[in-house]
Amino acid sequence: MISALILVGGLGTRVNGYPKYLFTYENKTFLERQTEELRSCSDEILIVCRDEDQVAVLPVLNQVRYIQDLRKGQGPAGGIHSGAWHAGGEYFFVTACDMPFLSCIVIRHLINAVKGFDAAVPVWEDGRYEPLCAVYRRDAVREFYEKNDERRLSSLIQDLHTRYIPVQEIQALVPDKDVFCNINDLNLLSKIKN
Repeated sequence: MISALILVGGLGTRVNGYPKYLFTYENKTFLERQTEELRSCSDEILIVCRDEDQVAVLPVLNQVRYIQDLRKGQGPAGGIHSGAWHAGGEYFFVTACDMPFLSCIVIRHLINAVKGFDAAVPVWEDGRYEPLCAVYRRDAVREFYEKNDERRLSSLIQDLHTRYIPVQEIQALVPDKDVFCNINDLNLLSKIKN
């Protein structure tokens, strides 16, 4: 079983507090686009929220489960920690809600690559990770967070038995999609729409 996590708990400070999961592209919200894609390559979808107030205002989507951060104010690390505790799958894929160009081709590639490892994480030539377009082994993440209160995802990735996948390898799978594109501000949103 493969779980998929969508992290939606950010405060959207660079977009005046607007929830980025409600940004639209081609007449669908980012959250709708992501859940539609993830239904084809995962067995369950978990939307990880910062608190119950956020859960209450999220759009109701079929075949998804809403969960809250167990460690408040921990950013993406808190979302991954919470997802690891709630995920039913031995492995889970994780993405941020501001990454609208997910691809099941990429996700399946990462799932195949993670076998025998604790994580499969894309890495750029300069050594930067893409921790929010990656697959993790649930129990390894749980064990890490039982021992650590670490917020840096790089610490998690370096501690786990991680298989590093060159970003170029991922990009070659879907040359027409920028799967690592994340929309952090309104200028970027405007650019993808034009």
